[in-house]
Amino acid sequence: MKNNIKNTIMKHLLTILPILIMLTLAPALMTGNGNIFAQSSSEQAIEQAQSSSQEALCASGVNTALSCNNINLQSQNNTGNNALAQQGGNGKGSGNSAAQGIGQSQSSNQNAQCVAGGDVNNSCNNTSVQDQTNTGNNAAAQSGGNGKGSGNSAAQGIGQSQSSNQNAQCVSGEDAIVSCDNESFQNQVNSGNNALAQQGGNGKGSGNSAAQGIGQSQSSNQNSQCVAGGSLGDSCNNTSVQDQTNTGNNAAAQQGGNNNGNGDKSKTASQSTEDESGDEENGNSADQGITQAQSLGNEKEDNGNDGDNNGDTTTNNNIGNGQRAASQGSEIEDDDDEDDDDENTDDGKEGQNN
Repeated sequence: MKNNIKNTIMKHLLTILPILIMLTLAPALMTGNGNIFAQSSSEQAIEQAQSSSQEALCASGVNTALSCNNINLQSQNNTGNNALAQQGGNGKGSGNSAAQGIGQSQSSNQNAQCVAGGDVNNSCNNTSVQDQTNTGNNAAAQSGGNGKGSGNSAAQGIGQSQSSNQNAQCVSGEDAIVSCDNESFQNQVNSGNNALAQQGGNGKGSGNSAAQGIGQSQSSNQNSQCVAGGSLGDSCNNTSVQDQTNTGNNAAAQQGGNNNGNGDKSKTASQSTEDESGDEENGNSADQGITQAQSLGNEKEDNGNDGDNNGDTTTNNNIGNGQRAASQGSEIEDDDDEDDDDENTDDGKEGQNN
């Protein structure tokens, strides 16, 4: 059971891991700014989701001015925490299982089309502003039970995701001025932490398993097309600004269970949990990851006298750490920051896992 949870969570954890945790948890578990449980199996979630879709179409036999403009403003701020304490019971399989997630998601889709026999002025522009701030934490303490398979398993995730898609098309019989411009501004700030303490149970297979992740993801796709019989002035420009800042940390402390085979023989989820004699291991296993991903896609087509440029800015800044202390046999897999955009400029320090 412990290995299955770790496999499932960590498969997606290091791309946009915490969002997936958050989305699968029951909304009924969200009770205000904080959730506190004390039981053998628990799921906790704090979720913020925003979605916007805008469509604009203008057709004029003469001029089109100050028309068919889409503006989207989205802001999310979370200061709530997930807090959990679990004490295992007595008997076979009386350990603990926990999943905690804090997730913020924003999505914006904008489409604008202008057709005019005369001029197109200050029309069919798309503007999207997305902002996310999280200072909430995931905190869990687990103490295993008494009996075979009475250890602990925990998954913690903090995730921020932003997506913007913009399409603009302008067709003018004469001039196209300050029209069909796409502007996207995305900002993510996380200072929340994942903190976990685990003490194994008494009995075979009563060790600990943990998965922790912090993920930030931004995606922007922009397409613009301008056709004018006259001139194009300050039109069909694509501008995208992406910024990510993480100061959050992953911290875990593990103490193995009590029984034969709880030395330095603990194994990862991809390996068997039984030793050569058939006794299950009581050691520790942990996965920690901090990721930042940004994606840009711009397309522009001009057919007129004047052309304009695309402007893109992407920034990553991560000073978060993955820290783990363990005793009685441990195995850990760490994954540092990953930047998925060839055009990104990294102004901060890369994450360090100790």
